[in-house]
Amino acid sequence: MKVVIPCNISRKLVPLDMADIILGYDSNDGSIIEEENSGFGSKEATMAFILRLSADVITVKEGMLCPGSYMMSQGSIKYSIVKSDNADDVIKNKEYAEAVDQLPENMFAE
Repeated sequence: MKVVIPCNISRKLVPLDMADIILGYDSNDGSIIEEENSGFGSKEATMAFILRLSADVITVKEGMLCPGSYMMSQGSIKYSIVKSDNADDVIKNKEYAEAVDQLPENMFAE
């Protein structure tokens, strides 16, 4: 499974528009890649970049998405609601494993 984690340079999870990097993790082989976020500053542009990476799952916390970024991604990627604030902890604890097709509204409401 290919998982994307929007985060800052310190690998702390942040809203899409504040993500300096998109961390890509492949749970099949354990590889990790860091992609510079070409959509920095915009949640929708960041989501467009993420969708081009063809990931299976995006990790999210409340406030990371906006209605626009959520709507443009529905049906193209699954969502994993995580508790950890750090990308390394998300990977170590396999928090990405319980992915869902839809999110409750409080996860993307502005």
